[in-house]
Amino acid sequence: MTRAGEGQLSLFPPEPAPDPLLCWLWLAGTLGAGSQRAGAVLDAFGGAQEAWEARDTDAFAAAAGPAAVQRACLPDNTPEHYRAFARRCAARRIRILPYDDPDYPLAFSRISDMPLVLYCTGDPRWLNEPAAVGMVGTRKPTEYGLRAAEDIGRGLARAGAVIVSGLADGLDSTGHRAAVGENCPTIAVMGVPIDRTYPAANRELRRAIERRGCVISEYPPESEPVGAVGFLQRNRLIAALSGALVVVEAKEKSGTMSTVGHAERYGKPVFAVPGSIFSPASAGTNALLRDGRAKAVCTAADLFGTLGLQTARPAPAPRETPRPLSENERLVLSCLGAKAQGVEELGVKSGLPTAALLGVLMKLELAGRVSCLPGKRYILRGGSAS
Repeated sequence: MTRAGEGQLSLFPPEPAPDPLLCWLWLAGTLGAGSQRAGAVLDAFGGAQEAWEARDTDAFAAAAGPAAVQRACLPDNTPEHYRAFARRCAARRIRILPYDDPDYPLAFSRISDMPLVLYCTGDPRWLNEPAAVGMVGTRKPTEYGLRAAEDIGRGLARAGAVIVSGLADGLDSTGHRAAVGENCPTIAVMGVPIDRTYPAANRELRRAIERRGCVISEYPPESEPVGAVGFLQRNRLIAALSGALVVVEAKEKSGTMSTVGHAERYGKPVFAVPGSIFSPASAGTNALLRDGRAKAVCTAADLFGTLGLQTARPAPAPRETPRPLSENERLVLSCLGAKAQGVEELGVKSGLPTAALLGVLMKLELAGRVSCLPGKRYILRGGSAS
């Protein structure tokens, strides 16, 4: 007689693997928004389905932490629990972008506390466009700050930059409006659930952004706002998504300065608009310049070199929606950074044959995503040659 497990067919079919999207929703909900352990979980298991299957192991406990382990073991916390939620999102035209989605921002995959799931309205293909620039500042700007943000924002948009900001009152909104006014894409990163707009007065601006760009949040619809912490967590995403950060006006102690801290942590160049020494609204920006933490920016052209832009277009013209990145393009971009790398090093990292790798690099160079330096060394557009 054959013992169970020795070649005997089971009378019951194996349990089907859960839907991958539902696994990502489960993992994001289990870890919580802004989790510092997101990167460790991905390093340990590679994906959400693998983490689900290992939820009762010591390895999961070590990577996810005790609070997440408790949530993972709750009876109603399963991937299947999120199926109806995913359907409601689809019905409301809210796009769910898990970490492995082709439109998920590659920039977020380079930070340890990346959101494992994003929620998006509008066109998410703008999230991987090169020449993204963050524009942030006080919610109570002076007339000078408003004029500076409008002028610099319009110049950047005309030159092909994608302006990233937080849809808040004041200078955030001014940056978005500058892009919308040029019929150019802009990205709003919110610190509230994706089905809310804060402040409510920006609902019309949000609709305009969604027509030419997109709005994203790591907070799911139907959830309660998390208060001020939501905006502080949002700031890390603005910094990560941006190739450079522009601070127009900011007090010395403000949420804007937290965005600067994230940009510095990620190695992103910071620019600041000089202001009056007598204006409290410019105390933070002037301090950044005084301490050497930022470079001065007076016109949009001051950022063209950093962002890999050439010159502003003579007249506003609609930009074509970017094509999706191929799997190999995403792979190569994920291997690149701000420091130059040779073809051999990139080949080892990507695992691609040299001929295929060179073809991908050529496409990325023509698309303005990477720069080729002497000696066939490649960097992300706007990176350092060191």
